[in-house]
Amino acid sequence: MSAPPISEQKEEALIAVLKNLDHKRSATGVAQVALPYPNGWFVACLSHELLTGQVMRVPFMGQELVFYRTASGLARAIDPYCPHLGAHLGHGGKVIGEDLVCPFHGLMFNPQGHCIRTGNGQKPPAASLTQRYFREVDGAIFVWRHEDNLPPYWEVPELDCAGFSQGRYETFQLQGLSQDMTENSAAPFHFAYLHGLQEVTTNHQENGHEMVYTMQAKVFGQVVTMRMTCYGIGYAVGEASFERLGLVARTQALGTQTIPLGWTFRMIDTIRVESIKTLRQPLRRITYALPLFFIHRWFVKTVKEDFAVWSNRRFLSAPKLVKDESNMAIYRRWTAQFYPQREKS
Repeated sequence: MSAPPISEQKEEALIAVLKNLDHKRSATGVAQVALPYPNGWFVACLSHELLTGQVMRVPFMGQELVFYRTASGLARAIDPYCPHLGAHLGHGGKVIGEDLVCPFHGLMFNPQGHCIRTGNGQKPPAASLTQRYFREVDGAIFVWRHEDNLPPYWEVPELDCAGFSQGRYETFQLQGLSQDMTENSAAPFHFAYLHGLQEVTTNHQENGHEMVYTMQAKVFGQVVTMRMTCYGIGYAVGEASFERLGLVARTQALGTQTIPLGWTFRMIDTIRVESIKTLRQPLRRITYALPLFFIHRWFVKTVKEDFAVWSNRRFLSAPKLVKDESNMAIYRRWTAQFYPQREKS
């Protein structure tokens, strides 16, 4: 037996009650939201992962790229398909000296991407590989991405590594949005609530594709000044300075979207200690090993505290911010330059 119809008068009264409720109800469910793939420089792999003579396939922004390193150490980044008949160069392609050889017909391509030889000795076609704009900088291979196929209009800076230790590395595969990595610095309250830092104060400076956050806090009872410089939304360099200890701990944070709601997070951690930095390289490496181990472990532990949030967040285009969260509004406005279009949440 069906329920009796609601009278028009009762329906109007019900609607009025629902409008006055101080909370929202969902009839369809709320899911995570994918953003368009962003523009800028993003790390595809770490330098030590691409060995001499190796051909490597790497997921990148909804597609797959191929990287290879020649006998002389040159790295190359290309779209994966041979211009002859479309063979995937990451499946069976090989490096011979300075050249890449297609697995299908043996066409050979020089470091400039031009076909210089065929497998059967015939005249090579006027064909070239589709190369990507890339830079190998400070232990990482960055690839430029732009939805309109524009060439790079800003560069990845080289860090001053004088006196710093060797690097320690980590790589994580995460769900969600790579933007969360740099957005983290724009949410100062979470440093105290989630990470346990004390007496946190922050400020920011915006300059085109760069955003710099400076934070002062207490960690392990020590006053630390942290400077996080974001170069676009895929690369951030953080330096924590413990002046009383003469210690600078640096982390390179590298986030790359690989699929709409999946990304790769990489870290490169180094340190510099005033009393150690002038030692000769072999002795300096040995002396740095133990403090670097503990600093790296601290960085990894701290960032892992964010993972559960990052992997399960939903992007809100109009977040309900509280007092003193202007950093987040400024950050969101700054990131708009790296996206073709913002999707509505």
